[in-house]
Amino acid sequence: MMKPVEILYTKAAEKFFRTHEDVRDRYEDALREMIAGEHPEKVDVKRIKGRQGDYYRIRLGQWRVIYTVVNGKVVVVETILAGARGDVYKKL
Repeated sequence: MMKPVEILYTKAAEKFFRTHEDVRDRYEDALREMIAGEHPEKVDVKRIKGRQGDYYRIRLGQWRVIYTVVNGKVVVVETILAGARGDVYKKL
């Protein structure tokens, strides 16, 4: 059975996704696929090194989405930032 997923967005992430709805759809699909365990190897996720806390990034073509998992039972994912490959790490 798939865990329920709740996705929260910071203001910065929400602002990005307002103009990039296609990236939001791909991001949410990738998260659900990864959590459900259906072909998680297709999702390009890496832990971000050198930061306090557990931050991860998902690569969606030229876009990067930074997120953290807040709660393990009911999976709550807080989306921190989203943006172009070169810019998103500078803002973090």
